[in-house]
Amino acid sequence: MGEHKLKQTIEAIFSHPIPSNLEWKDVKRLLERLGFEIINTKKNHIKIKGPSSKELILKIHSHTVESKEEIVKLRHFLESEGIDGSSTL
Repeated sequence: MGEHKLKQTIEAIFSHPIPSNLEWKDVKRLLERLGFEIINTKKNHIKIKGPSSKELILKIHSHTVESKEEIVKLRHFLESEGIDGSSTL
């Protein structure tokens, strides 16, 4: 995934209004690039471990993060790890 696509993904996570869905493969690549560990836990649930050992469980649907609540959880988790919409990759 190119830098441009990664930047688009992080901007989407932090955009207002909250997007109605994000492609999971794009979010996953972004998180891996930022140093997060992705663990499949059970059907449609993903555990994300941050560099500081904080964890987040996200529910995904059919290859997308489509719930606005899940996107807000992801946004807050990233902010707790020191990442925001203007973070460099």
